[in-house]
Amino acid sequence: MLIREPKAMVLDPILAVISTSATKYVSPGVYQIGHFGGSHFLCEYEHYPETTVGPFGVCDNVDQLLAACPELEALGREFVVTVTVVRKAEQPAEGGWRWHKWGEYIGTQNPQCEYIHDEPEIEEVLCFHIYEKV
Repeated sequence: MLIREPKAMVLDPILAVISTSATKYVSPGVYQIGHFGGSHFLCEYEHYPETTVGPFGVCDNVDQLLAACPELEALGREFVVTVTVVRKAEQPAEGGWRWHKWGEYIGTQNPQCEYIHDEPEIEEVLCFHIYEKV
């Protein structure tokens, strides 16, 4: 089940330099972070737990992730999830965020291009990472 983790709200000073926004509490056990790296703030968690959807990936919203990964709401295991918003409007015309680097896409939109900047219909997605307390 998802658990609250105050450490997820604390941003390492080095990550503060690269973070695009403050860490936000989304719901119990789910935190929106403004960067893609540095999960060392959850050192007592397994960073690559076995789950239905794998330890990381891309979705359209948190509810979609919860529906695809029943372990997150089941008793017996404890999880924390971080999500990072990727907005098409914030991506450079060349380079930028690519689908294949961030794990399986479990959303319902229809990716058609290598880069999100070039997507004709997709405006935003979430990169998620699941951590399990050990």
